[in-house]
Amino acid sequence: MPNSKRRKPRHRNPEATAPEKSTWLQMRDEARATRKRKRKRPYMFDGTSPPTPIYEPDTVWQVLTLAALLDGQEMPVGRIRELFEAMCGEGFDAVWEVVRGEPAEVLWPLLDAINRHFSSLPEPGKVGELPGG
Repeated sequence: MPNSKRRKPRHRNPEATAPEKSTWLQMRDEARATRKRKRKRPYMFDGTSPPTPIYEPDTVWQVLTLAALLDGQEMPVGRIRELFEAMCGEGFDAVWEVVRGEPAEVLWPLLDAINRHFSSLPEPGKVGELPGG
C-alpha cells in the first residue's frame, strides 16, 4: 500500500494580499456605480399590471443597436421591432405581449412617449440645473 500518511494542509500567509481586480472588472464596477448615480427614473408602461419599468437605454447592446438604427438614414421597416426592443430593454417581453396585436399606429406614439420621458425637462425642484435656471 502506498504511503498512507496524510499531508498537513498548507496555511496561507495571512499577510499576503488578495490579487487586485482585473482591469475589466474595475471598468465594469465603475460604470455600474456611475449608472446607479445617473440613471433617470424609468418610464412606467401602464399597459401591464403592475406597470413595467422601461429604463433609459444604457447597456452596450441598446446603445450600439440604437446607434446603428438611428444613424441619420431612413429606418428600414424590417428593423422597427429591433428598435422597439432596444428602447424597451429588459421590459420588452412584457410590453411586447400587450402591444404586438394592437394597430400599428400605436407604436410610434409609444416610442415617442418613451423618448420624451427620457429627454424631458427636470422636475420643478431641479430647475436650477438648467442653463440660465
